[in-house]
Amino acid sequence: MKCMECEAELERIDSAHLLVCCGLTLQEYAVRYGLPLDHLVSPDQVAASQCAPECPVPVRYPSNQARAVLQGLRMAGRVAEEGDLTVVAGEVRTLDLLLWDLSWLREYGFCFRQDYDYGDGAHRIVARNHLLTPSANLRRADGYPGCPVPPPDLLDVLAVCVAHAAILQRDYLFLELHNPSDGTLVCDELLGQYDIRLVELDSGGGQTVLLRTLTAADTGRLLELLADRLAAMPGVAERFASQSPSATVVKELVFDAAHFITDHPAKCSNLHGGRYVLHVKVHDRIDPVTGCVVDYGYLKRVVNRRVVDRFDHHMLNYAAPELAWRSSTEMLCVFIWEQLIDYLPGLQELQLFETTQSWCIYSGPDLAEFQRRGPSALQRHFTDRTLGTSSLRGLIRPVSPPALRAVDQR
Repeated sequence: MKCMECEAELERIDSAHLLVCCGLTLQEYAVRYGLPLDHLVSPDQVAASQCAPECPVPVRYPSNQARAVLQGLRMAGRVAEEGDLTVVAGEVRTLDLLLWDLSWLREYGFCFRQDYDYGDGAHRIVARNHLLTPSANLRRADGYPGCPVPPPDLLDVLAVCVAHAAILQRDYLFLELHNPSDGTLVCDELLGQYDIRLVELDSGGGQTVLLRTLTAADTGRLLELLADRLAAMPGVAERFASQSPSATVVKELVFDAAHFITDHPAKCSNLHGGRYVLHVKVHDRIDPVTGCVVDYGYLKRVVNRRVVDRFDHHMLNYAAPELAWRSSTEMLCVFIWEQLIDYLPGLQELQLFETTQSWCIYSGPDLAEFQRRGPSALQRHFTDRTLGTSSLRGLIRPVSPPALRAVDQR
């Protein structure tokens, strides 16, 4: 087999050769040349993933920065226990960031390993890049009494968490944390110490908490506050500042619902049902690390939770007060936009098909404008508390209000 980096003829190509030859791992080599791992990985390399890792001896008291890295990774949900091992998961695109983590976590006895397994669902050999250490090393480090190392600074912890878990959407930073108490701590600390506001959004259940900067200005202040820390981590600062190309992604979702149009002069005033097809378009820059404008899974999860679950197999007029009078495609689009814009700041356009011949196209305010103006007045007529206060109501108000009569049914 010929190595395409150094052109040496080898019995097989592996990371041990490549790291000396060109500094790449086997997975990076496979990606660079568009080769399936199945053609490069031998059976003994697959079996090697079952072997115990060769980890360094941990130090007695990990440093302040090592503690910050481990705590930040835990906050980001990147640390898990697998049997007797504690594992920090990484990705091939951010391998240098994972190795930066390793430079500190070696103090806990972590080592790096790129393992290859045959994925039953993937039907191919897949690589896992992760850091491993016996869980006993962490318990031992936590258990030493009288540790002279002070607890890590929250900003050091938060910077690690942001580097691994934050998503930037149209100048708003989203951060999903795996412990609700961490969310409260981060929100309170940033507001109290730095006047940076975060809002908690509905994460869809489970134990995670989804945070978002309240405004684009809050995003700027947060990234500036963490700038030096993020710059020290490979590829992180560039990720949030790069001017990568933009694209529009579209997700189609379907729901079945019934409705009627109040006071409609024709058959639409009758109760009728149908299948609605919703196209949700999001426009933003392509994240250089994820390769996506927005993950389709996140997009689907948000639209299902905020819209489809509410409408599917329901009467639209009674699904929300804003739709009780008119559940036309136009009014539905305005309502749907306001349900989604907090979660999708790059929302560009909605298309809602009531039939293949009848549909509505709508573009609403961006998140900053929506925050300034609030929900559309179009849907507030019947919920406006001034309704019913006109002097004209005196024309139909009973002169003598009906008297109430107590009824004794004993």
